[in-house]
Amino acid sequence: MHKSNGSNKSMINRQGDWRTRFEFRAMIVAFIFAPFLPFIISKPLATEIIVYGLFALGFNLLLGHTGIISFGHAAYLGVGAYSAAMIVFYGEVGVWLALLAATIGGLLVAIMIGILAIKRKGAYFAMISLAIGQMFFFLTLSPLTRWTGGEDGLKLPPLSIDFPLYVNLSNQLHLYFFILTIGCLATLAQWRILNSPFGHVLRAIRENEDRIRACGYNVSRVKFLSLIFSGLFSGLAGGLLVVYLGAASINLLFWMTSGVIVMKTVLGGTHTFFGPVIGAGVFLFLRSTISEYTDRWELWLGALFMVLILLFREGIWGSLLNLIEKRFYHSKL
Repeated sequence: MHKSNGSNKSMINRQGDWRTRFEFRAMIVAFIFAPFLPFIISKPLATEIIVYGLFALGFNLLLGHTGIISFGHAAYLGVGAYSAAMIVFYGEVGVWLALLAATIGGLLVAIMIGILAIKRKGAYFAMISLAIGQMFFFLTLSPLTRWTGGEDGLKLPPLSIDFPLYVNLSNQLHLYFFILTIGCLATLAQWRILNSPFGHVLRAIRENEDRIRACGYNVSRVKFLSLIFSGLFSGLAGGLLVVYLGAASINLLFWMTSGVIVMKTVLGGTHTFFGPVIGAGVFLFLRSTISEYTDRWELWLGALFMVLILLFREGIWGSLLNLIEKRFYHSKL
């Protein structure tokens, strides 16, 4: 009996190692072929996929890897975006400081939500995060209109980078490669976090929080750190979005932005690393394609989303991993 249990544990470990290696290789292949993406689809769409892919990865740190559902994640993206836009608009600083401000903005929102709600579970955390997200939306819309531009948002002058190389961000191809570089570095950082002992603890909390607490871990502290990392990467995505759009929009803070990122992440696969990027790419590509033929693209996109979720129970990428595992991995056992 003991030998059987040991064999099962070994098989589960090998299975996890196989998935990890496969996802890492897939990610490297994606990085290699990503520079050709703007030659396959439009440059703006390719750039948008990278930005929202990073946002989805940041969101999935909570949902897929820690087991925390957040309905207010637009707050991290929006505050990050406005932090970057305002420091450029009023402080007349460069892009690097703007991205730093965006990352700090996401961090501060994460600290605020963590202090107020990290010990809450399930729907309680979700609703508190939603309420705080809407609070930032209305603050930006009304009391802070003088600085945020209200419904009009903040439109920035043409941006460029002088250090370490000159990059003209008004050029779509230059803009794409700049955002791709930052996106790849941020993705590798997330990969390193999730494949560290800390990342293993996150997934253990997702599977059985009570058992991890019984093992002596401070679960609230680990969750808080997960929230911090999620806020950092989501805030950075907001800063990149401002660089891409050349403006900060009030829509980034609206609750529907939080709902759409849930859809993108679930579409790709929450229990995978690279799935949220796949989900964001498929969602944005379908939206762009369908909107060319009809103004009611939300209706058709919603119907397609339901079909895809029914066909791919673990998301597109998660279902693909399961299929590969069944065909190739189990056949070797």
